[in-house]
Amino acid sequence: MNGYFHVLKKIDIFVLCFMCVLTRLSESLNKKQKRGFLFALGLIALISLLEVVTLKVDGLPKKFRWINIVSNYLGFGLTPSVCICLVYVLDKKTKLRWEFKLAILCELIYLLILALSIPSGLVFSVSQENIYSRGPYFFIYIFAYFISILYLSLSTIFVSKQFQNRSKALVYPLMIFLGAETIIQILGPDLHVSWLCVTLLSDLYFIYCSEMWNQLDGLTGLLNQNSF
Repeated sequence: MNGYFHVLKKIDIFVLCFMCVLTRLSESLNKKQKRGFLFALGLIALISLLEVVTLKVDGLPKKFRWINIVSNYLGFGLTPSVCICLVYVLDKKTKLRWEFKLAILCELIYLLILALSIPSGLVFSVSQENIYSRGPYFFIYIFAYFISILYLSLSTIFVSKQFQNRSKALVYPLMIFLGAETIIQILGPDLHVSWLCVTLLSDLYFIYCSEMWNQLDGLTGLLNQNSF
């Protein structure tokens, strides 16, 4: 890790902390929406820190091997949960929809599969010399991540089309950006820009959702007077 990487992580954590405070102080979000954004931002911060830990301990003496394994497991395992938390924000109702419960179940199954794969190193492995490497079935993580992105994309598009939302087309470049940076990170694992991009996306998503809700009347779901 070089100084440039540390600077990026410090910027990343600062932005996430700022967004958490902004979310807490927001008067346009209800408790459920605030909870969803705070969970998502908290997960991004945790996974970003786990990435730092994995890079710090990789290649160190054998006694640090278990830290390397646990950090990689939590990092890979919790990644799809970020999109699930953002989907949780979209619905103002407190009752969870069946498809959201199914998404949570799929995440739990994915965590179980990932845990069971650790001894064999199918998704990722940490050698006895404490060296991390991708496994032959690393695509399981990629598949779970892209499915969560697809779930978030479809959920956002569905919600935006329910209302007369003029900015609904902006969701497409947001999701294209997230998919593109994920592909870049997969092709170039030494770049380590993935979670900085996810932080940026979460900020843009917060702005997008706030703008969408501020244009609508709370009772009718139609454009309010301020929109005209």
